[in-house]
Amino acid sequence: MAFFRSLSTVTGLTLLSRLLGYARDVFIGSTFGDSGVSDAFFVALRLPNVFRRLFAEGALNSSFVPIFTEVYEKEGKDKALRFVGLVFSTLAVILLLLVGIFECGMPWVMSIIAMGFKSDMDKFNLAINFGYLTFPYIFFIALASLCAGVLNSLNRFFAATAAPIILNLFAILAVVFYSTHIIQAGYALSLSISLAGIVQFLWVFAACWRANVPVRVTRIQMTPKLKLLLKRMLPGIAGGGVYQFNLLISDMIASFVPMAISYLSYADRINQFPLSLIGIAMGTVLLPIFSRQVQGNRHEEAAYMQNRALQFSFVLTLPASTALAIISLPIIVTLFEHNKFTHEMSINVAQVLSILSFALPANVVVKILSASFFANGDTRSPVKAAIVSMISNIVFNILLFQMLSYLGIALASTLSSWINMTLLFYWLKKKERLHFDDRLKKTFPLLCLASTGMGIFLWEASTILLPYFSGHFLRSLMSLTLLISGGLVIYLLLLKLTKAFTYKEFSQAMHRAQKDSEVIKI
Repeated sequence: MAFFRSLSTVTGLTLLSRLLGYARDVFIGSTFGDSGVSDAFFVALRLPNVFRRLFAEGALNSSFVPIFTEVYEKEGKDKALRFVGLVFSTLAVILLLLVGIFECGMPWVMSIIAMGFKSDMDKFNLAINFGYLTFPYIFFIALASLCAGVLNSLNRFFAATAAPIILNLFAILAVVFYSTHIIQAGYALSLSISLAGIVQFLWVFAACWRANVPVRVTRIQMTPKLKLLLKRMLPGIAGGGVYQFNLLISDMIASFVPMAISYLSYADRINQFPLSLIGIAMGTVLLPIFSRQVQGNRHEEAAYMQNRALQFSFVLTLPASTALAIISLPIIVTLFEHNKFTHEMSINVAQVLSILSFALPANVVVKILSASFFANGDTRSPVKAAIVSMISNIVFNILLFQMLSYLGIALASTLSSWINMTLLFYWLKKKERLHFDDRLKKTFPLLCLASTGMGIFLWEASTILLPYFSGHFLRSLMSLTLLISGGLVIYLLLLKLTKAFTYKEFSQAMHRAQKDSEVIKI
């Protein structure tokens, strides 16, 4: 079925991308160790990532996809393509100005977001130089994301979802080639980010032409559709800016503790793994479907899909969150503890991961609920929730950092994620756009019970196997595989006993999504 194929495509390619992303961070950790070069690189990478998530993955796509879908289906392909060209040209001009401003002001920018580095001027200067090399990435990746939005609107997910694989491959090759020279490896890694951005753009740009939806540069003019897009984007930019401002605040505080930025980044890499597979994949596939259902006034179908998306996400996120919290140290030791990545670093990263893992269910649900808001053209409510989340994150950061150092930053992020999710839940219920059906109400406590049972097993088993996680990669890998396999078997047995999830209902959901995920004939 089309929906299942789309979800499988996004999930499978995202899995490959995240595996390569993990490999990238393993090479970074084992090459740079606790030298501080990794801190400088991760801060430099934060800048283009902030604007990537702001322009590319946030406000732009969430506002662009519903409008493009509406124009394509109601006004025809030619007008839809003219709209794409107009948005592309406008975005390119904005991005050129943005890159120019930040390249000129990089030392000033770093003095703000990495002010803690000033006690080590070598690290501070590295962050500035790395920033010069990484920031042009935003120009290419934002334009690539627009092309990806066009492809996703037409249920063509392969090229767009495969693009991040290019970035990770470039980064891995850069580190491996210069692995014996730490500083040179840092420069090569930073340069590889922007080079990968160029290739990613060319990849999806060509995919649009192959799909018979060519993206062309056009004369910029303020049309009603462009005004509508900008109007919808502004709240999204504000909301995304709020979240990204949160990350910058966290980096700013963490920069005062040596290696704290790296610890948070390594832990986030593992925590983002299930989030990407479940939340981002669900959000990417559901937004076009929700948009068509809402525009067709088929609100019962939209409500059904929303409930099933929530149920299926809980099936995956509750046990994933439990496992990451309980066996974080075996995971980090096995995956990262090589060469210059010490056991002390493993312990510190594992502590951060245990805290961040509790935010996983909330972050996935936010992706699903946001798709519902965006499909209805409501970009204001997520912004309001993000603002409250930002304020709470700043307050929690200030209070908890004093008591828990960088662990307080991770806890602040987790608490603010749950606040964000709670507000979205509340507002959707208030607008009567969220109705929990009987199946979801029945399965949620059963899924919690199954995850708890699996957690008890993992706790006991990890206590027994912990001595085997040291010194030898293959032994650690076999022990971790045994742990995860045993936990998975226990969880599946408990699902079977409680009937909290069945293949039949999954198949039914896929069948009902079929009619809204047929590829548009082009």
